[in-house]
Amino acid sequence: MLALMAVLLAGQFLRTNDFFPFGSLDQYSKGTDPNGQVVNTCLQGVREGGEPFDIPFGNRSVGIQRGDVENHQREIVADPDRLAPLAAEYDRRHPDEPPLTELILCQRITHLKDGAPHGEPEFVEVVRWRASE
Repeated sequence: MLALMAVLLAGQFLRTNDFFPFGSLDQYSKGTDPNGQVVNTCLQGVREGGEPFDIPFGNRSVGIQRGDVENHQREIVADPDRLAPLAAEYDRRHPDEPPLTELILCQRITHLKDGAPHGEPEFVEVVRWRASE
């Protein structure tokens, strides 16, 4: 019991997730600045000659959740080909539609004022994958 309490206290005081579930989980322990911003990671697909369209994350769409992509965002930015499996999975699940030629990892940033959305969300393209010819 003492060892368990020591791990729990160490996780809380060190503010680390290494001991989870016996310590802190930062994802749920922080609030949003009421005059800050909310960043929403998004995906957009492009078909030959078409305009970008939103693609939801999830098992029914690209086979992966948004949080999993966010956890590997640095690697994806360094190597956009890491988006290719998501495009392939989307195409596999939508066989009646033309294949994707591009997949865009993006962010919609909503600015807050007094805790409420203020103005139009800002769209930021993080990285773009293009299918090889």
